Amino acid sequence: MAEYPELTQLLNLTNLKVVHYQLVGQDRINLFVESTLDVALCPDCQQATTKVHDVGEPQMIRDLSMGERRCWLRLMSRRFECASCRKTFVERLAWREPGRDYTVRYEQWIYKRSRKEPILQIAQDESLSEEAVQGIFDRWAKKR
Repeated sequence: MAEYPELTQLLNLTNLKVVHYQLVGQDRINLFVESTLDVALCPDCQQATTKVHDVGEPQMIRDLSMGERRCWLRLMSRRFECASCRKTFVERLAWREPGRDYTVRYEQWIYKRSRKEPILQIAQDESLSEEAVQGIFDRWAKKR
């Protein structure tokens, strides 16, 4: 696949490259991204492995806006097989907590806003549900 080094640089997420993009209407951009890491660390035995077991279905992950466009990352997570303990696991990404539909920095930004602004206003601005904004606030408030 092609690479877009300028978009990768603008995105500025660790170990990630943009391989395609799609403008959706006037207010959204989808960035198709791939991990640049060849190695993953097994969460069970802490051994490094390079063996990719399979690739999952595409996931859409919300990130900070780029200009006036809401930004979504389209990622196909890889599942690795540990050469040592033979267990399979999904790669961990520093910029996303497992199971979350948002980047860490997007959640932090929403949390910072929710400390000063009404939840409803943020939800409307970001096209999120009030429950999603409240959930982000609650998770990050517990971490503090």
